[in-house]
Amino acid sequence: MGAYLRGRWWWYKRILEGRLYQKPLKIRKGQESMLSARIAQEDARIVALHYGLGVPSGGKAIALSKFIPRYLEAKRDKKTIDRDRQRLEYIASLLPDLPLNFYTKAHFEGLEKKLAEAGPLGRPSKPATVNRYMELLRALFNLAIEDGELKENPLRFYHPFAEEGTRRALTEDEVRAILAAARKLETLKIFRIRHVFYDLLLFGLATGMRLSEILNLRRSWISEDLVAIPFSSTKSRRRGVGVSKQEAKLVTLNAAALEVIGRQPVTDEYVFALHRRDAMAVQHGVEGIRRLTGIKDFTFHHLRHTVSTLVASQSSLATARAVLGHSDLKTTLRYTHPSLADQRKTVTILDTYILRVTRK
Repeated sequence: MGAYLRGRWWWYKRILEGRLYQKPLKIRKGQESMLSARIAQEDARIVALHYGLGVPSGGKAIALSKFIPRYLEAKRDKKTIDRDRQRLEYIASLLPDLPLNFYTKAHFEGLEKKLAEAGPLGRPSKPATVNRYMELLRALFNLAIEDGELKENPLRFYHPFAEEGTRRALTEDEVRAILAAARKLETLKIFRIRHVFYDLLLFGLATGMRLSEILNLRRSWISEDLVAIPFSSTKSRRRGVGVSKQEAKLVTLNAAALEVIGRQPVTDEYVFALHRRDAMAVQHGVEGIRRLTGIKDFTFHHLRHTVSTLVASQSSLATARAVLGHSDLKTTLRYTHPSLADQRKTVTILDTYILRVTRK
């Protein structure tokens, strides 16, 4: 009785009353930290099968590889669905492909360790990044419960890492250095989004929009100097309660933002031409900027904090909230605090700022 290797895969063998059972553990060589938990599960299944006790713990649950496509289909309208797809693919490469109810604490401890040691970019992941991966996996299990595939979430007792707050506004000199570095990255043929990376940064600096909003920005959402980004019901209301009409986040475009849009080639419905809306490609550019500038904590989201700080320092806080799109369409269209006229006046501050940091 025991585990043994067949090529690169672990198998389990047990003899009960003269009958031989051999079962694949679905664990690759190099994943030995998961063996003990997986052996215990398979041993319980063999005993239950041999003595006619039935498969324990709902053994017919769907496998992870089969449920991931169902999760992605159910969440297809989510703004960050492409990033979720990439993260789930990476999670699936680190975990053995088991029925969802077979995963144990040992599996998740192993996954957490691997994510912390080396993320998809080949470098150690920050605590916040590990937390996002585990939160996504927990959401997948919650959907499986809603679909009747699981009785309880195996990640319900997971405790996330403590996260260090690194959000801050960039200085003017840092912004200049970042934009100059982006121009240098444009000359690298191995950088596959070199044709659009600088414009992505400039557009983020001109609007304060989140990266996911920029990557998924559609031309049909733009009318003159306004962008109406539809809210997903899960973002604007919990479980969609109270949502009776289409709502949208309203963003006012200044001259710099409109100029960026105007020079993008029309290839499909999206403003920025990117294969699969790939946020990881942008992250490669961020890594390049860190190396070239020495700004080790730089992230794309720092642009949003920079815009927020800049606008709030020269206008009212309420106007800054509206510029960043923190009001829904219904509230904004009522010309309450602030009105669209206030927003249009305020975003010209960003025009002046961009002219200053891009001046050669």
